Amino acid sequence: MKNRSVIFVITLFFYCVTYSVNFFEYCIVDTSRKELYPHATSHPYRTCMMHVWIPNPSIHFCKAKYPLILFSHGLGGTYNGMTYTNLCNNIASHGYVVASVSHTYACKPIQFPDGTQSPYLFPSRAVHFQSNKHMFDIETDMWVADMICALDECARYNVCKDNPLYDAIDMSRVGIIGHSLGGSTALQVCRTDDRVEIAVNLDGPLYGTGCHMPFNKPILCIFGSSVLPGQITSLGTVPHHAVFFWRHCFNMMWLPALQKFIASSLQIETVIIDGVIHDTFSDYAFTPDPAIQKWLLDGAAGQEMICKYVCDFLDRYFLHS
Repeated sequence: MKNRSVIFVITLFFYCVTYSVNFFEYCIVDTSRKELYPHATSHPYRTCMMHVWIPNPSIHFCKAKYPLILFSHGLGGTYNGMTYTNLCNNIASHGYVVASVSHTYACKPIQFPDGTQSPYLFPSRAVHFQSNKHMFDIETDMWVADMICALDECARYNVCKDNPLYDAIDMSRVGIIGHSLGGSTALQVCRTDDRVEIAVNLDGPLYGTGCHMPFNKPILCIFGSSVLPGQITSLGTVPHHAVFFWRHCFNMMWLPALQKFIASSLQIETVIIDGVIHDTFSDYAFTPDPAIQKWLLDGAAGQEMICKYVCDFLDRYFLHS
């Protein structure tokens, strides 16, 4: 178990505090679910890594309990629970415990404590082509179970005296954030688990069982908006780059259903950030592609805006309600 501390400037303003943050990792095993992906015999049950950022109690006037924010990453071999370190660290510095889960075999390779590493295997014929359900619905349902297992583990660690999470979480204040398919997962967890009060969807579509049905909890949806491939602009013709093609597909395939879902509830807020691509929601915002950058908002500025919108939403419901 690793422990590292990141120091932030401490600012007191109307009793608001910016915290330093400690980092820990946990290997969580859900013995109620056998692993469906092709897997090592040493991991017969669903096994995930959980990455946790905890406000540092050393600067408190007295020990406090913090709201818990779960985080679910995007699908693909370039994302995992650690690919959003800037955002998770930023949220934790506002006074939240943040638990980010790496969804095994559908993310960037992760290493378990026994030294084994999980490869990226999505989609799997054994998992995703054995029913009439869409492969993204199947994967989302699996991720929902991962996040509920992570929530259960956080609740268990919260009462274990020898655990870094002991007595650190206020389990009456739980929210969830997700990016891309993790955004689908965040909505589904908020829909199905009464312990989770609010959700933030970062550029994610609707997937999972019953995902199009409305439900009545506070939700923030943040979407990127960018130029599209082949579009003629004052800066020239937009190249046929994968990130612009992805945005075109998002607008055509997923946005209409999202707009209908958003219109179904008065508790859903929407923010659209112009000049933001899908990767801007992750740490890849800080490594821009110079071939397309002139058509985009600066990645660091985009991350700063995303962090602010997310933290303002969380603070409004959990700290200043």
